Amino acid sequence: MDSSKTPVQTFQNAQDIVQDLLILLSQKEKHVIKRRFNLDNTYKATLEEIGKQFNVTRERIRQIEKNALTKLQRNVGNTELRLVNDFIKEILRENGGVMTEDNLFAALVTILKKNDVDVNRNALNLSLSLDKELRRIPNTINYHPHVKFSSVDQNFIKAVTTKTTSLLSKKSDIVSHSKIFDEIKKHFKDVQPSQLIQIISIFSLDKRLKPTENGIGLASWRHINPRTLRDKIHYILSRSKKPLHFVEIVNKITELNFDSKRINLQAVHNELIRHDQFVLIGRGIYALKEWGYREGTVSDIIQDILKDGKPKSQENIIKEVLKQRQVKKITIILNLKNKPQFERVGREQYKLKA
Repeated sequence: MDSSKTPVQTFQNAQDIVQDLLILLSQKEKHVIKRRFNLDNTYKATLEEIGKQFNVTRERIRQIEKNALTKLQRNVGNTELRLVNDFIKEILRENGGVMTEDNLFAALVTILKKNDVDVNRNALNLSLSLDKELRRIPNTINYHPHVKFSSVDQNFIKAVTTKTTSLLSKKSDIVSHSKIFDEIKKHFKDVQPSQLIQIISIFSLDKRLKPTENGIGLASWRHINPRTLRDKIHYILSRSKKPLHFVEIVNKITELNFDSKRINLQAVHNELIRHDQFVLIGRGIYALKEWGYREGTVSDIIQDILKDGKPKSQENIIKEVLKQRQVKKITIILNLKNKPQFERVGREQYKLKA
């Protein structure tokens, strides 16, 4: 092993190092490992598929895979893959010793792109599987595939996420990380304050939970995990906390890439027009009705302001309308002067015509 190489340089050659390591295996073992880890970059084959190729049972293929991994595990420490795994372990430690595979590889890509190094995910998956300090947990009904230190108890992970799901089911909105962590500490007496980062990482493993910038919620809550186009529009406006032009809404939905579904300008505009939870407050600018915005034209808003029957100054009317609509002052003045339902009763004073 060339000890002068850095981990970053080793990542660039990870695929070649893996191929060299496979020389230790028989042809059948090599074929099984390549197919199971998709080292040929086609697709990951099932045990049953490979079994049919060799006319043996899936259990026999499982045994061949296990024996092959044991052989590779005995020798991986003599290769540069040790540098790769040590680098990955540092990232894991910074995140509490456990991460989803997607989050781990995203972190790797961010670091390595600065050095113009590509990551071969399949080769790295095999490398991680050969490290005795690490465990790769496959995709299940409730959990995303993840990587953890062997010392992190899988039963603890399940207990924490199950308890968190139960706690959130009694809520209707996001709970901050600090508050949910306080609840976890009450339930699990051995949890230390230093484990906050680990607990936050554990939340991201569970498909029933939805981590956000502000805390944790349930994936079933549409206001934080939007499904339909209307949900996505509501999410964007809620997140922005201010009215937006519909083109900007489209751009933000595209940037966040919720589910890889393509959207177009007209579809978003149609949803904004169709649903009364969205209010047009200016030229192409929409707000959420729940923010207190009222539906209707500028004259409708003025009429609502004057409905108590008391005269009001033009200045106050303009001030109140601008809380509801992003329009020019002259537009409000022209409505007051030209609409028959408004009556001037003094110097720049208006009321509803009887």
